[in-house]
Parts: sequence; C-alpha cells; structure tokens
Amino acid sequence: MRQDEVSRDRGAPTESETTGYRPVSTLAIAALVLGLLSGLALVGPFFFVVPLVAVAVAVAALADVARAGAMKAGRLAALAGLALAAGFGTQAVTSGVVTGSIAADRARAAAEIFVQAVREGRQADAEAMCGPEARTKIVALAACLGDTARLRARPGDEAGTWVVEVTSAAESGCVARLVLAPALRVQQGGAIERWLVTSCDVEGSAITPSGT
Repeated sequence: MRQDEVSRDRGAPTESETTGYRPVSTLAIAALVLGLLSGLALVGPFFFVVPLVAVAVAVAALADVARAGAMKAGRLAALAGLALAAGFGTQAVTSGVVTGSIAADRARAAAEIFVQAVREGRQADAEAMCGPEARTKIVALAACLGDTARLRARPGDEAGTWVVEVTSAAESGCVARLVLAPALRVQQGGAIERWLVTSCDVEGSAITPSGT
C-alpha cells in the first residue's frame, strides 16, 4: 500500500465531516450571555439598559444566523437570549411600576396624617413626623391650609423621596410642597417603615380666619 493511501485512511477528514461543521455565531453567544445578565434589571433601574441591549444583540444574531451563505449555528442560543431579556425586562418594569405605586400611596397617606396633625394644632405629633428644616414651616403651613386640601404625590429629585403637593381648597390658592423620605424605625420585634417630612415649601397667601 502506498504511503499517501495510508495517510488518507488514518487522518484525512472525509468530505461529509468537513461540510458537517458549522461555526457558532459570536453574536448568538453574546445574546445568550446578555440575556442571562438581564436579571440585573431586577436590582434597580440603572440596569434596565441590559435587557434592551440583549434584545438588540439577539435580533442581530438571528439575522446573522439566517443570512444566506453564512452557514453559522447559534439560532437556539439567540432565541434563548431574546426570551431571557424579554422576561427579565418585563418583570423588572412591572415590579418597578408596582413598587412605585405602593410608595406613592404610602407617601400620600403619611402626608395626610401630617397635614391633619398640623390643621388640628397637634404640634408635638406634627414635629414627630418631620425633620428640623420642616419643623420651622409648621406655623406657615397651618396658616396656609384651609378646612380641606387636595394632595398629589410624584417622585422627588433624590432617589427614594416623594413630593406631595398640598393645595388648599380655599380661595387663597395656597400651595405647600412636602418632601417625604422613608425611614426605618427599629423596635422590639423588628423594624417598621415610617415616612419623614424632610422639607416644606409654602407658597401663596395665608388663610384669613373667619370673623377677622
């Protein structure tokens, strides 16, 4: 037997072996990795960009694999990355909306309790619910508020804070903006969440008592 025939029988790949191999798309691998990292979006809004990038890379990977003449593998990896990114992204957005709604309701409820204490002249209760800066505005707030007021909450400039706008229903049009921040109070049996009024900004004319 000739030497070239022996080498071909021992180590030379056949035509079917050569054509059976397909390289895996780099974009598909990146999409899968980014899809797994999309779980970071559940940590905080700062990571919301990860699922968005993962979706874009996954779409590019699917196009790369399906391109005519590409002969690349990785379609399943790209689809898995797309599914993970979409799932984690949707869950993060839903969780953020629900959490924000709950926080807004709690901030508004705390503001209502504070306003009620101010309106009824319960100075000690009002001071217990606010910081040093807001305590100096209690008198002005009491003069601003009428018998009824409308409250509206929105996210504050600082993370975790909420601004509650208190609009007097009286003709004076007096408006007060309360900035509230959550705080934990440790007591026997665990910690409970409480809200503090950190600042108070009063605008408009004070309410004129009836009969004066």
